[in-house]
Amino acid sequence: MKNYLGIDLGTKTIGLAKSKGIISTAYITIRFPEHQFSVALKFLEDVIKKDNITYLVIGYPINMDGTVGYRAQMVDEFVELIKNKMTINIDKIDERLTSKMANNIMLEANLSRQKRKQSKDALAAQIILETFLQQKNK
Repeated sequence: MKNYLGIDLGTKTIGLAKSKGIISTAYITIRFPEHQFSVALKFLEDVIKKDNITYLVIGYPINMDGTVGYRAQMVDEFVELIKNKMTINIDKIDERLTSKMANNIMLEANLSRQKRKQSKDALAAQIILETFLQQKNK
């Protein structure tokens, strides 16, 4: 059975979500010094080993016009770091508007600003992973 890990990469955080292939669950948010992706990768490696992850799904933040900007290039570089460190299946999926969707969900749930700030990255990762699983299972 595949163990999936959804990833929402930021400059200082990585939101993570897990799934065994049907429903995803927001998991944790990893915090690291800004742009220190080698530090982030070490945390990610630990999660992959501990949870026996076999498949990564990372959000790919292309611009609204479909072009690849700075944030998508950052994801490409992080994916290369992962590939240089380990052998694991990786898929990139369009993540346009997932952070906004996550924030709207938390606003509707009436969560405080502090709670939203703590949870939005893992929830965005959950939305990314669920989008991938829905596309895969069609």
